Amino acid sequence: MSSQLPQDPLISDFLESQRKIRDLSEHTLVAYAHDLAQLQEFLDSTHTKLQDGTREDGREYLFYLKGMHKYSSSSLNRKISCARSFYTHLCKLGLCKANPFALVATPKRQNTLPTVLSVGEVAQLLSQNYDDFKTTRAIFLFTLLYDTGCRISEVLQLYESQIEWEKRRILVLGKGSKSRYVFFTKHCQEVMETYLSLKHEGYDSEYLFCSKHGKQLPMSSVGSIFATYRRKLGWQKQFTPHVLRHTYATHLLDNGADIRMVQELLGHASIGTTQIYTHVSQARLAKVYAACHPHGRKKNE
Repeated sequence: MSSQLPQDPLISDFLESQRKIRDLSEHTLVAYAHDLAQLQEFLDSTHTKLQDGTREDGREYLFYLKGMHKYSSSSLNRKISCARSFYTHLCKLGLCKANPFALVATPKRQNTLPTVLSVGEVAQLLSQNYDDFKTTRAIFLFTLLYDTGCRISEVLQLYESQIEWEKRRILVLGKGSKSRYVFFTKHCQEVMETYLSLKHEGYDSEYLFCSKHGKQLPMSSVGSIFATYRRKLGWQKQFTPHVLRHTYATHLLDNGADIRMVQELLGHASIGTTQIYTHVSQARLAKVYAACHPHGRKKNE
């Protein structure tokens, strides 16, 4: 299925209501639109209108998604949750008698902890040589992400004018158009100054991170940068902008930062989202205990 259908007015109305009521980000709304277009196409293939979906259709749709063999449990959960919210909206409007997804069981999430770099790995990454615009931009990007814990989308939207040099802080715009201050170190400032001197020599761009054409640095380029350094360092573990965000939060908590402060710095709306990093720290403590305690080590080591 290709999901090239024009958007149904029922879907458009639902998305607009979610934008106003829940203040969802544009990225989330785009994901919802794609999910519902996929649902619409599935129902069209069975000659069923959106508002006429049944519980049997809900179960069949889940089987269809599972049969595609390309979705993680989290993606499946999002798609079913989106469909359930959509039909709840229709039921409230009196356009649907029952929610087809009310009794559809979603796959259990895999209880996996986020990938985190060690302090040594961060030092290895940030000590890489840089001597031209391209390599300096890469090291500055890594340094800023680790120093601030920003989302990559927040960093790519930054303008040079947002840098408050004297206070070494930046006002970033996060999810739901909520702004917050993030802070950077003296070391980050030094890398930033080197990067900007090279940038100003060859590019006239208001964006902090720009492409070789002076435009906003695209996500495809960011992906290439991270893949290049992952190979260069010989790392087998995952290495993405979000890994640096995970690392930032975990290292703060490891060093005694209050979880509420970390929540504020990360721009999390809920403390529950931040709490996963306490689990990461506890998991690391368990490994240290197993490795260092006399009764925890394997015999004959």
